[in-house]
Amino acid sequence: MREPGPAWDPSGYRPDPVGSAEPGAAGAPGPTTAWEPAGAAGPAGVLFPELLAAPEPAPPARPRGARVRKGLARVLLWSLITVGAVRGLLPDQAGPTATGAVRGLPDPSGSAATAVGAMGQPPTVPVEPPERDRAEAVAAAFLREYLTVGEDRAARARRLGGLTVRGVDLRRSVDVPASVTQYADLVVPAGSRQVAGGVEVTVVAHVLQARSEGYRDGGTLAFVVPLAVQREGIGVTGRPRPTAVPVGPRLSLPRLPAAPPSMSHLAGRVAHQAVVALVAGDQAALARLGGGQTPSTRQLPPGWRAVSVGPAEVTGPAGALAAEVPVRARPPTGPVSYSLSVQVQLSAGARGITVWRIDGGGSR
Repeated sequence: MREPGPAWDPSGYRPDPVGSAEPGAAGAPGPTTAWEPAGAAGPAGVLFPELLAAPEPAPPARPRGARVRKGLARVLLWSLITVGAVRGLLPDQAGPTATGAVRGLPDPSGSAATAVGAMGQPPTVPVEPPERDRAEAVAAAFLREYLTVGEDRAARARRLGGLTVRGVDLRRSVDVPASVTQYADLVVPAGSRQVAGGVEVTVVAHVLQARSEGYRDGGTLAFVVPLAVQREGIGVTGRPRPTAVPVGPRLSLPRLPAAPPSMSHLAGRVAHQAVVALVAGDQAALARLGGGQTPSTRQLPPGWRAVSVGPAEVTGPAGALAAEVPVRARPPTGPVSYSLSVQVQLSAGARGITVWRIDGGGSR
């Protein structure tokens, strides 16, 4: 008698084929079941009875949109991490928002000028080279207004108020007689140093005083201008104090060893002839003085006209002969003449004293 096949088992139980990809999957060919002999017959007219069973549904596939959203989320996360790391490496870009004086700066006489801010930060910022340059510019502008005293004192007070912090009183800081008007025709910063709360700038100024009979030289003066440097801007914090003019009128320079008198005299004559040939444009004379080769030359500045050439002064030793030749010349406009110094480089050799360079200070 033939045993019943799995296709028509009345109990509904169907064993999983051995070697199938998933437990309980039907329809995949493989080895015979453990209880069915090989070659057992199925229902009449059916060659492969195992194909009659309904296949189980495949597991649902993940939607494509979910994969795209997951990828975008990863890209966004790494972008935020990268931006945070880069911002942590960049320096603070905050700085003064104005280069002039700021009316919102604190009163220097109060505690705000030295106290620590509410967040534990000092009210000033480090005076780096850019801020130092701005502070020197503000100090020069302030001292020009400070030394300029005319008839309109109210206008002067307003101009000074635009360069100082609140609380600075400059009334009657410069007392000029009623018949005199004073102004600074030149102001130049001459250095600065950082101090607590800001910077001090030394400014050199030349002053002219106008009277009814004309102008009078008021002298060259130097003042130290105190300034506060904050993120909001720069402002003068008090009256400038006078200081010594940073010049050395009695400085002495070391003198180089001089050439022998006979060589020095000949070198001075050759240098004088070279400058005369330069201003006259005599190329043949220049080539002769250069030992057969035209020396390197720079003419006088464009438009300047030579009036006379003076005697040369030899300044170098025998191994490095040099000379200064004074040339009186006029600029492109005006009748006034000036004494210019033309530099001449010479060399001593078997052919005597020759010229190899003439520098008139202009273009070639």
